[in-house]
Amino acid sequence: MRPLIRVIERLVGTIGIAAAMLLVPLVLATSWEVFSRYVMGAPTIWAYEVGYILTGSHFLLGLAYTLREGLHIRIDIFTGSMSPRTRALLDSIAYAIVLPLLVWLAWMLMQYLVAGYVRGERSGQSALNPPVWPFRVVFFVSFVLFALQVLAELLKSIDRVRLPARPGH
Repeated sequence: MRPLIRVIERLVGTIGIAAAMLLVPLVLATSWEVFSRYVMGAPTIWAYEVGYILTGSHFLLGLAYTLREGLHIRIDIFTGSMSPRTRALLDSIAYAIVLPLLVWLAWMLMQYLVAGYVRGERSGQSALNPPVWPFRVVFFVSFVLFALQVLAELLKSIDRVRLPARPGH
């Protein structure tokens, strides 16, 4: 179980760091657009679309990494007074409910990706008008990674539930 968790978390960590690097071209594209528009009086035809694609990719690819790092918002008002074992049990139940939904969503996103590719669908959001399938790949990969990280969290929670209770906890 632990080797699988390590592999998943290494993959998620690598993609998460790559997602963070998407901020560099996003800042460069936005800065160029501001300079081009306000200094040169010639706005670009591509910056808007590149900006929202990079922002969306950064957000989506960071979902699994954020879960891995325990940075998603949690409301601990109810679980804060519970034992670690009870919290792990509740986490196990929640992850077991969410995991099949994420797998289903990833499957549907793959079908959405294939349909857009086959139809040659384009964004239609700007004069750049790029094909949509690359961004749909990001959607699909993001939810596959998120499902994998939820699986890793489920396995870790089950492992914590199985640990013998320590006195005083």
